[in-house]
Amino acid sequence: MYIGSVRFFKHLIVAVILLLIVGLAVSTICLAVINGNYKAQISEMQSGVVLAQSNEPNEQQKSLSIEYQELYPDMRAELAEVTRTEPKTVYLTFDDGPSKRTAEILDILKKENIKATFFIIGKEGNKEKDLMRRIVEEGHTIGIHTYSHVYESIYSSVENYLEDFHKTYKLIVDTTGVRPEVFRFPGGSINPYNARYYEEIIAEMMRRGFTYYDWNASSGDANARAAANSVYNNTIQSSGDKDRIILLMHDSISKTYTVAALPGIIEYYKAKGFRFERITNDVSPIAFNYLNY
Repeated sequence: MYIGSVRFFKHLIVAVILLLIVGLAVSTICLAVINGNYKAQISEMQSGVVLAQSNEPNEQQKSLSIEYQELYPDMRAELAEVTRTEPKTVYLTFDDGPSKRTAEILDILKKENIKATFFIIGKEGNKEKDLMRRIVEEGHTIGIHTYSHVYESIYSSVENYLEDFHKTYKLIVDTTGVRPEVFRFPGGSINPYNARYYEEIIAEMMRRGFTYYDWNASSGDANARAAANSVYNNTIQSSGDKDRIILLMHDSISKTYTVAALPGIIEYYKAKGFRFERITNDVSPIAFNYLNY
């Protein structure tokens, strides 16, 4: 009987070996074909990358670009290559001016030989151009706090923020000859109004070379019930044991109590051994995040 014989098993073993050899050969051929297809696909992808990086993008690539990057080409600054963190330093910053309060604050700063930073609102600056020029002439920093300060509008899109920002940028350049490099977001860099766009706005402003500054101490003078003593106390309390302070204050028309508290605040910091500096874009920023907002 053939089946089950020694001869049968010898033939079976030979057949299995032949099948394995044929299978390996077929697999090798298939892998070669697949590899060839991959090489072709990779070549096409590389060609696409080269095309995407070329200086003459095609129409399809143009449609994928972020169009707001092309807006206001004059609105540029230059980021500092190195930033510095100075110990025992306080940066007095004033938002929402200029106004008559700004003039009073400038008088105090001049008397104390102190430099500070003013983040102006363009619509107010447009009415007080002489004060804008005085800020610059007396050696202070003038920065941008948008034009309208209307949160719902400026934070509704990146385009709206850039449009509003550009109005103040152009106003400062035309009025003072200074090209501002620093700015402060109304409400700070993270707030309930800009949650949808804040990352994109920050990225675009940094791409253009601007540096933004939040704060790590506040005078509390934005509170409707603020008074000179509360402004002073809030400043001291929020400063705590910090070695480097960016203090939020305001110089809008109603802030008479801020002006009244300022000499005492200056005296306090001097007694603590602090020196006063203005913000320039090489000062290491203090910026909010979701942990400290």
